[in-house]
Amino acid sequence: MSSLSGGNLVAICNPKLMSIFKSFSESIGLHYKVFESQEDLREASTLLVDEECLELIKRKYDVNKVRVMKVSEDNVLPSLLELVGVRSVETLVVGVDPGNTTINYVIFANNVLLDYGYVKKFSDLVEVLNKLRNSLNPGRVVIKVGVSPARLWKNLIPEFLRIARESSYSLILVDESRTTDTCPTTYIGKKDIKNPDLKACINIALKEGLLRIT
Repeated sequence: MSSLSGGNLVAICNPKLMSIFKSFSESIGLHYKVFESQEDLREASTLLVDEECLELIKRKYDVNKVRVMKVSEDNVLPSLLELVGVRSVETLVVGVDPGNTTINYVIFANNVLLDYGYVKKFSDLVEVLNKLRNSLNPGRVVIKVGVSPARLWKNLIPEFLRIARESSYSLILVDESRTTDTCPTTYIGKKDIKNPDLKACINIALKEGLLRIT
């Protein structure tokens, strides 16, 4: 992302951290520019920087007139959410669309699309959620699973229920009919998702439930 206009400037030397930053930035729709010159510092409102890059920049440039937000693997996600107006995560909401061979999912932090993708097993999704819960310390985690009234995914629900109970997550069943329709645009984050399964997950996450079973 190249435009700045008084926005977010990024200087991250750690490749792994930069990869994490790019992934979450794409999900939440954060606009930023990668640091190149003193002119960038004059135009920026916030400099997101890791310890290594900060030391390098301070040797040549004045950073006193820009807000410096130091990021690491431990705090990069809360920092990104703060930049889109979320200082505290009350709820992580997960929309799940079980397929024949994969489990598709999206994850919202309050009203921000945080992550999306697919896993092979529900336990893999729980690993993702546990990492996010440890990072964001949400008030609660709600997993909404899309089901068809004709078949309530009886082979999956017991596994969902067992792991949700072990992790103290709430589990809600949602009618999956019409969930491949156009998604609402009221949330913050990536809006141009084309994959129909992920679109269904978004609608499931934002839809009222049929039954709360935990």
